[in-house]
Amino acid sequence: MLEITRYVEELKERLHLKSDYVLAHKLGITQPEANHIRRGLKVPREELCIKMAKLLGKNPVELMLVAQKDRAPVEAKEYWELARTAVDVMLHVPSHPRYLPRKVEAIGKELRQMEAQCLLYENAAAETEPVRLMETVERTVDALMEYWNLWKQGEPLYPNYLLANKEAVHRGVTIRRLLVIAAEQAASNAIMDDAIQVMDDQRQSGIQIFYAFREELMKSVTYQRLIQAFKRHGSAGEINAAVFDNEIMVMARAYERVPLGLTGGRVITRISQQEITWKPHVIEELSPAPMFDMTRYVREYAGPKLFKGDLARLRRESREGVGGCEGEARLDASVAGG
Repeated sequence: MLEITRYVEELKERLHLKSDYVLAHKLGITQPEANHIRRGLKVPREELCIKMAKLLGKNPVELMLVAQKDRAPVEAKEYWELARTAVDVMLHVPSHPRYLPRKVEAIGKELRQMEAQCLLYENAAAETEPVRLMETVERTVDALMEYWNLWKQGEPLYPNYLLANKEAVHRGVTIRRLLVIAAEQAASNAIMDDAIQVMDDQRQSGIQIFYAFREELMKSVTYQRLIQAFKRHGSAGEINAAVFDNEIMVMARAYERVPLGLTGGRVITRISQQEITWKPHVIEELSPAPMFDMTRYVREYAGPKLFKGDLARLRRESREGVGGCEGEARLDASVAGG
């Protein structure tokens, strides 16, 4: 049954309209059309919704949104219900406290963006929305991170987003996350200590954590094409993206350095612009899922010892590639320290 029929019945009761003939006359339509609308066999046009709203003393937008919901396919009805709720809130929001009108303004902005199947969040909201996504995921999360440093202790994703990941795992969600480590990072013992800390945190939270060395991964045509696809869709230079239930995707579009104003001049990097999309072709093109099958380059993290062994191999191969006694001595010392 269409929801618009409830308004038709309310109209008949309020104006004491005893037949479809009288209803049709009041609305300026034919009797068969009035009969079909009353029985839920037809959705009224926008002009008719406006006329019915005036007769009922309601806001025309309410009836037009109900009609749009009735027309929509099953999978889209909830969006129109959300729009209707938002409009109702906007009509009754007080001017104070200021938080309320600003919250409503944000809802209106989201609704306008939803038509394009793409939401854009900035600054603090760019960090909180992925937490909400993680709270609603039901089955799987596949994530690719070139900018994995955000997971370090004291950085923006720690601990709120990590806790949301852990809770999702407890609900039965399978989370796979791939950290891509660049050669410059791999050469630093301090940065690799950070990587081990990040991967240990992830693994202890029940996440399936993987890693790959970027220069090796670039030998793969699959990864090269994926990078180009992310660039076309406006990703930040260093990729940070995740697909939830293979239905919705979050992707970092920009980063910024932010001073915290603490003693010592501490500065953190955060995602300043985050995009959420549910466009099927975008998700299909950018999904990190195929990366986890590339066992030649992608390895599951199994603890510091095995990772350091793999790191030593990479450094040794890098050293042999450039040659030279001085470089050999420097890299040997680096591996010993790692």
